[in-house]
Amino acid sequence: MSNSGGATPAGGLGAGLPAGTSLIEVTVALGIVALAAAMSAPVLAGAADAGRAREAAQFLASQCRAARTEAVARNTTASLVFDWINSRWRFRRCVDGNGNGMRRADITSGRDICLASAEVGELFAGVRIDVPSGLPDPDGGAATSGAVRFGSSDIASFSPGGTATAGTVYLRSDGGAQYAIRVAGSTGRTRVLRYDAASRSWSEI
Repeated sequence: MSNSGGATPAGGLGAGLPAGTSLIEVTVALGIVALAAAMSAPVLAGAADAGRAREAAQFLASQCRAARTEAVARNTTASLVFDWINSRWRFRRCVDGNGNGMRRADITSGRDICLASAEVGELFAGVRIDVPSGLPDPDGGAATSGAVRFGSSDIASFSPGGTATAGTVYLRSDGGAQYAIRVAGSTGRTRVLRYDAASRSWSEI
């Protein structure tokens, strides 16, 4: 039997489409959806990159705060120690084991006790301890010259009295998100700052 009105036979290309919808219209709609998805992919990737950088900064700040809490609770010096290994910065939590403060020689000999070291990128993909040359200092001083700035030993130490080695460690993501973790010497307070490239300024988060 012939199909009246020229309608598409059951099971043909137009089967299941709403009345009045052509295959060409559906194809165009699918193309628009695919284009929108392709255009939004870089935005989503950038948001994920920035999110990982923020989480990494907050995590490293939490390690500083935990070291300060441990120093006060155990009445000894506790530290976050930074090591330059294979062109990457690694960090580890350490505790003074012989009562003379945190020293590199005592860490090497085992007198100061340390947990296993870690690299930020192992925990947060695409994020590392790093800083570009010429980045403005958060306090308006000279441009940053190093990613870890805790004296010559690269150790952020916290005393039983709550004070600390004043300094900063910088984090950077593959997408360019930049954070700084700052430790105040007199109070041991740890802050997380985010850099805004557009305004070339830092703000606390």
